[in-house]
Amino acid sequence: MTDDAKTGSTIKSLVKTLRLLKLFTPQRNVWTAEDMVATLGYHKSSVQRILATLETEGFLSRVAPRRSEYRLGPDILFLGNVAEMSLDLRSLARPIMLDLVQRAQETCYLCVADQDQCLYVDKVECSQPIRIINQVGQRNPMHCTGVGKVLLSGMSDDAVDRLIEARGLKAHTRNSITDRERLRQELERIRRSGIALDNEELDLGVKCVAAPIRDSSGAVVAAISLSGPAQRFTPATIRRFEKEVKAASILISRVLGFKPGLRRNMPLTVDNDPNRLIC
Repeated sequence: MTDDAKTGSTIKSLVKTLRLLKLFTPQRNVWTAEDMVATLGYHKSSVQRILATLETEGFLSRVAPRRSEYRLGPDILFLGNVAEMSLDLRSLARPIMLDLVQRAQETCYLCVADQDQCLYVDKVECSQPIRIINQVGQRNPMHCTGVGKVLLSGMSDDAVDRLIEARGLKAHTRNSITDRERLRQELERIRRSGIALDNEELDLGVKCVAAPIRDSSGAVVAAISLSGPAQRFTPATIRRFEKEVKAASILISRVLGFKPGLRRNMPLTVDNDPNRLIC
């Protein structure tokens, strides 16, 4: 397929912008506007418009204020660090997730917050004939999932309020939390216990036990969970899963450099009441 055919169904200006960014390599990390025009074959005015936009948005920076030499800007570097962290997180968490699934015989998920939603970045499926499947790359609401509530518990009250304003608190089942104050109370319980339960709040018949993963600063950067059919998540099983999931989350957190004395929220402890988080 030719380049023209590839761009027929895409936004041509965006394709031009991305091709310009791809000029930057470890071997050549500084480009002049003139060299970009010559290499890409674009009109000079088109390149200048792209450069002005990328510079304004922080994706390119001038080497010197009045020269037309450019290098990658801080926002590109930030996105690269985010991507690298996600890859590192998956590779570090994977062996622990495999061990957790082997012991619990339920599907394990690894999630992060993205675009005010819960993004599934990895999973390890169990061998049960009936199991719950979310796809890697799938996004779910944060207020009605165990992993999502764990991620919310690591945010400030102001950040949670902004997310509610942007996304709302939609009822997906009769168990969904739709009241702001009730959600705040739920998040406080999660901060104290270090465990969240999705009690059929997104899908009827599905339960989930989740715990936070922290980085070296003590911030909640991800969530890990066990998910499965509600009939298998009995009170006794939930108590066992709470311990299993918490142990796995602490192992991953320690690999990321977390030390218990640096945690930002309340101590992570598990009590013996399996119903304390049921909505």
